[in-house]
Amino acid sequence: MQHAWISGLGPLLGIIQEDPLFSNWLRATLEAADYRCLELPSHSESHLNIDDLGVSAVVLDPAGSGSDGLSAIRNIRDTSEVPILIVTERAHEQDKISALDAGADDYLTRPLAAGEFLARVRVALRHGRARRGPHGGQLAIGELRMDLLNRKVSLRGSRLALTPTDYKLLALLARNLGRVVAHQQLLHEAWGPNARDPHYLRVYMARLRRKLDPERRGVRYIVTEAGVGYRLLAGPRP
Repeated sequence: MQHAWISGLGPLLGIIQEDPLFSNWLRATLEAADYRCLELPSHSESHLNIDDLGVSAVVLDPAGSGSDGLSAIRNIRDTSEVPILIVTERAHEQDKISALDAGADDYLTRPLAAGEFLARVRVALRHGRARRGPHGGQLAIGELRMDLLNRKVSLRGSRLALTPTDYKLLALLARNLGRVVAHQQLLHEAWGPNARDPHYLRVYMARLRRKLDPERRGVRYIVTEAGVGYRLLAGPRP
């Protein structure tokens, strides 16, 4: 069951937190900064479409008794690009790596100062706005259509069958439309902060290009910047 704590005039933030005392601290801190808050179900119940709720970011603690916080992150990321901030007492490096690999955008450990927390929220919201782009996440490049908010990609009116890794790579290129995205940034997005081998990237990018443009191996949409990275063109090559 959801419990709305609507107040203030700012963006709506979703909170998944099983510690009532810390949940109250989060609420008080955010509302004092004029954010609105919405308490979301615990991890075991969090199979919901975040975008349907209209939240601009989610604050989540993956340490819940009898529940899997990483699954909560993945469940959100399956349907939404909304920023996810982890705020938890877990300070081990592997916990942080696992959460970021699962799709979290930032990781904060408790105790923390209200000022730092609010600054991280502001950064997350800026990233969220950048992901949505100036047209609400809708992109049209020749016969290619992308809906970044709903994670849908179609070509010539037909839905493209993309793997999660395919989508991560294409979405990152789309959020940087017309700009070069470095190899390491793409590796990090698709396989996490420890990814180093560019061979995987070359294989996946070649496959993604074939899906976007079978006749010409994707050169109408994605170009290689030798030794640097890849770029999604703002308009298709003739």
